[in-house]
Amino acid sequence: MHILHICIILSLLFSGCSKEPEVKKVSSANFELVTSKDNFTAGEPFSLKFKASEESSPVLVFRNAVGTTILKASNSNDVLQFDIPKNFYEKSGICYWSLVSGSEEKMKGTLTIHVNNKNGTFLESYLGPRSLTAGPKDYAMFVMVATDFYDNPLNDSTSITSKVQFKDSETEEVLLSKNLIAWTKVRSPEKSGRMLISAACNETDSKEFTTIIYPANPVDFTISYKRNHEYADGNQVITFRTSILYDAFGNSVSEGTLVSFIITNDQGAKLQAQGTTLNGKAEARLLHPEQKASWTIEAFVTGAARSKPIKVAFKASVTEYNIQFSDGFRTISVGPLKSFMNQLVPDGMPIALTVKDESGKVLDVLRTSSMQGEGKFELSPDFFPTGSYELQIKTAGITKTKSVELK
Repeated sequence: MHILHICIILSLLFSGCSKEPEVKKVSSANFELVTSKDNFTAGEPFSLKFKASEESSPVLVFRNAVGTTILKASNSNDVLQFDIPKNFYEKSGICYWSLVSGSEEKMKGTLTIHVNNKNGTFLESYLGPRSLTAGPKDYAMFVMVATDFYDNPLNDSTSITSKVQFKDSETEEVLLSKNLIAWTKVRSPEKSGRMLISAACNETDSKEFTTIIYPANPVDFTISYKRNHEYADGNQVITFRTSILYDAFGNSVSEGTLVSFIITNDQGAKLQAQGTTLNGKAEARLLHPEQKASWTIEAFVTGAARSKPIKVAFKASVTEYNIQFSDGFRTISVGPLKSFMNQLVPDGMPIALTVKDESGKVLDVLRTSSMQGEGKFELSPDFFPTGSYELQIKTAGITKTKSVELK
């Protein structure tokens, strides 16, 4: 076959296999918006209607705060009707729509769905914190949200009334909503007690909130003491009491407030006792010392208040006692120990025996307590062999020393 014929055949084959370029279809129909309203009420169904110059199947792109949806039309009497879905028409705010036909936007516009006040107002309110400290510095935030039946926030500048009741006082404050909410600061009064707070909007009332007003931190106070006698017998109890603790506004402090009593004796040693308030007062108890002493007492509410110091003196209850030795000075009997009325001291009076060698080195310290007014020590030969020792006996703050030769 001639080469020219071959080229002609191949060109015809290739031209037959090639595709023609796609032509984008453009709708030539024109549309007219039939719906005249552009303001609607939330919860009330509505549609957008259009007339077309020729047969067409456009779609409506509808968008608002809920999201975006594409709607198909129903045709009735040559009118295209797009029914807006329920979840879209229940949401208030600005809505945007576009009519699209043949991939071309033919029309667009906006409409507004307004809050529905016909079915009543719903009022939500929030309060916190639910406990305050007395005095104008502390406050709670009261936030109110007013909505319609479909949970749409009411329009800005809607009036919402805040109500506060405390003791014999009732107050109201009219607030204007803005950006969904209305809010106010509920200041704490100067007196302690229970405060009730509520809100109202369009004849709808909120639930009642309760806030407890607690006393503020106490201010400085005084202390006193009570005891049966002034003798240091190590047996009787001394009671320390505070005055009624008040805050700066005259409120008695909260029950259970912790008060610490710090006792410093004349040797600089410190003791501590604690008590909690009941009816505004706190108490703490300590045993009397076992020897003559002078105490300085202060009380504190940590980080808040303190008392002025007071002093308490204790007289010696035991002024003298006897020591008896037997068994070659290996048995030491102390007593009888007699108190301020010549009575035997209560059982349990501590007695200490310090044993030293001839050079004054402490070999041992033995301890016992009185029983029936007496105490006894035994120096075993296994621990203290025969030799010279110095014995130092101390009880009731009285120290006696005796040099002995143990046998």
